[in-house]
Amino acid sequence: MAGYGWSYLTVTHELGGDGWTGSDECTFLSEEEMLRELGATGWELLCLREVESRLTYYFKRPRA
Repeated sequence: MAGYGWSYLTVTHELGGDGWTGSDECTFLSEEEMLRELGATGWELLCLREVESRLTYYFKRPRA
């Protein structure tokens, strides 16, 4: 069945570094820009994880 299930995206940021990089090669200059743009395109934030000096955001949205 087409469109069934979820698509997932992760976005990482090195603390003290510049920019945010998504698992789909998207890039953002700030956390605010990332959350605004991903929210506008239907991505829902699932959780945020910090390991050592890296933040990883996990998102999902219904599969198109």
